[in-house]
Amino acid sequence: MATPVIDTNQWYQIYNNGDKSQAVMGTNLFNRGGTTGAVFFNTTNTSSNVQRWQIFPVIVDDTKLYTLRCKEGGPSAFMATFYVEAEATDGKTRPIMMRGDIVDKNAYWSIESWGDNSWYLTNAANDTNYHLNKNGNGIMVMSSDIAAPQNGQRFNFATIDKIDDEKYSSVNV
Repeated sequence: MATPVIDTNQWYQIYNNGDKSQAVMGTNLFNRGGTTGAVFFNTTNTSSNVQRWQIFPVIVDDTKLYTLRCKEGGPSAFMATFYVEAEATDGKTRPIMMRGDIVDKNAYWSIESWGDNSWYLTNAANDTNYHLNKNGNGIMVMSSDIAAPQNGQRFNFATIDKIDDEKYSSVNV
């Protein structure tokens, strides 16, 4: 399948199903002793550091995957996944910002095309049987409802600005 053309020196807005009025935001690492933060959708503000994402390709076990980090979290905070007992979806998994020295496969993402200029994301820790999905309330989960393009799983990327910061020139997870 096709993969997106990504510039690692570019901040991106990540939005859903062609709707640029809301975008994915990632917070700083404010929780669990400075090791985790939140990831969810909020009203678009491309000048806000919480909505400026770097998408960085990496090779893991001979497979091209990606890390995602937001400017607010800094160069050592990555979007990962974690288990949530109270989550209603069958995988009980949500995205989270996580410090790079405590992540594992959960910080690696596959970005694949739906064939219509939108993309779905899978997580290396959850296999391809789960796609990142935006719920109506802006919370995101890993969903096993992947049979056809689901509106909550149709992600788009828009360029915002150049990064031009040495701290973001490599990935260390």
